[in-house]
Amino acid sequence: MKVVLDTYPLIVLLKNEPGAEDVQRILYKIERREIDGLISSLTLSEIFYILARYMNTEFAATVLKYIKINLDWASVSDEIAEKGGEFKFKYTKDKGLPLADAIIAATAFKEKATLISGEEHFKKIEEIKVKTPQEFLKV
Repeated sequence: MKVVLDTYPLIVLLKNEPGAEDVQRILYKIERREIDGLISSLTLSEIFYILARYMNTEFAATVLKYIKINLDWASVSDEIAEKGGEFKFKYTKDKGLPLADAIIAATAFKEKATLISGEEHFKKIEEIKVKTPQEFLKV
């Protein structure tokens, strides 16, 4: 089984917010090779920005080094960029789908992976399977 981790669960873990234990358990499964896990390279940018605002740039850079060592990541290829644009167009009717999240969803689509996120707008994307960390662990 393969999963793509959205930025949201990683931030939950790093800020030690409710649900952090579930994200930690998923990362442990990835570390033990029970599941294949990766992130979009765009997630690296989001994590740096969020953590630099939350703490400082040194903290953000340290966390990114750890993530790069412990998680695989998929670069934004032409195929992912195009599919991300398609998702952005198709799923921006109501509240909107941020472009970064459309790219992350496209990464899950290309990788044929389940997207792990707590953000509800991903659930509208019919082309991918989306689970919260809690839902994923019940499998």
